[in-house]
Amino acid sequence: MPKRPSFLPSLETLEQQALDRSAQGERPGSQFGHPTAKYIFIVGLVVTALAHIIGGIIFAIIGL
Repeated sequence: MPKRPSFLPSLETLEQQALDRSAQGERPGSQFGHPTAKYIFIVGLVVTALAHIIGGIIFAIIGL
């Protein structure tokens, strides 16, 4: 097995960090376990709302 570079944390350190994170759990009332998922969800909602608003305006202008 190749030697790990000294700037990388040891596997034991990584494992302990993962255990610490999983032991913390989620904040009460939080539906998202990952911040990136939360941001993607919010962006998706905004894009969907804007598309419906813009589409409604376009259909109102052309009279459909």
